[in-house]
Amino acid sequence: MVPVFRSLISVPAGVERMPVRVFLGLTALGSALWNTALILAGYLLGDRWHLVEQYAGILSKAVLGLVAVTLVVFVVTRLRTRNDDPTG
Repeated sequence: MVPVFRSLISVPAGVERMPVRVFLGLTALGSALWNTALILAGYLLGDRWHLVEQYAGILSKAVLGLVAVTLVVFVVTRLRTRNDDPTG
């Protein structure tokens, strides 16, 4: 699921005209955190590293839920702002 988000995150960033440096910085930070978490989990689990996949699946579902809620809040906020605009 992470590769899907990495591919699609540029769309809302472009819509909001996020500066390229900010986008690259946040993307690098997110990738570093995710990769560090997976590496540490694998290292700490040792021979039981296969458990990482199970917990990554749970974490992926939590992230997907958070993204869905954030998307709904974003759309509702945009629609309310558009409806409140007297020129719109």
